[in-house]
Amino acid sequence: MKAIVYFSLLVSSISCTALENKQTETKVDTVLIKAPTVSEERENPSKKPIATYTVPIDDGMGNANNWKFAVNIFETKKTFEYKVQIEYKEIRATEKITIPNFGMLPQVSIKPGKSSLDCMIGFGDKKGLFKEYIQVSVKNEQLKFKKINSYAVYKYRTPVNK
Repeated sequence: MKAIVYFSLLVSSISCTALENKQTETKVDTVLIKAPTVSEERENPSKKPIATYTVPIDDGMGNANNWKFAVNIFETKKTFEYKVQIEYKEIRATEKITIPNFGMLPQVSIKPGKSSLDCMIGFGDKKGLFKEYIQVSVKNEQLKFKKINSYAVYKYRTPVNK
């Protein structure tokens, strides 16, 4: 009978010590950072432009032709994709742009460029700073749509040692 009591005390002592050791162990080889997620689909894209830039063009007849240089940006069903409608005099063009997914809803806007027939399409970063992305301009009576900066999101993984 005494052997059973000693054996029970020994087993409970060993299991308590093992439990204490497990509680003090910490795993430091993995850091998990969760980025906020934004839906890839937009439920109700606005029918109105979210950003516009317009400059009237003098046609020499008191603007009888109603010519203008205009850039309008519209939302699409995809959250990070936008339709850009461009107009210069009688020329019309439509382009699509994709804003990188930085884990937040994009804030797309248009800023004036170096001349009246030049503007920059960009977006705000997490600090609210304007990031130039696309230049829309008129050169030699031709529309130019040029990507001037590239932005990317990289996922970083640390190797797990086994």
